[in-house]
Amino acid sequence: MEKLIIEASEQSNRITVPSIEDPQKLKSFLNNDMDLIFTDLNTANTKIDLTKLTTKPTCVIIGPEGDFSEQEREEILKFNGVQSVKINENILRSETAVISALSIINYAIN
Repeated sequence: MEKLIIEASEQSNRITVPSIEDPQKLKSFLNNDMDLIFTDLNTANTKIDLTKLTTKPTCVIIGPEGDFSEQEREEILKFNGVQSVKINENILRSETAVISALSIINYAIN
């Protein structure tokens, strides 16, 4: 996996190589110090507020197949400074949602 990430980074002229971290429980994940963008099918918001982004790492959270449970969604929305954004009117497969969300967010930030 690491070899693929390095090759993809080189191919796209990235200066830094992204890291893939070990899976973790949602509660543990939400204890990180980050700017959080939540791709939420249940929000009407379609814009990222760039003024809410800080110098902290920006993290995007995308639901699993079948989406988050309502309890998980509520936990995510309680995160301090979370931005809930609808990236598409259609339900996307998880791997497609990742590509779509990162493309939208990268475009907005850069």
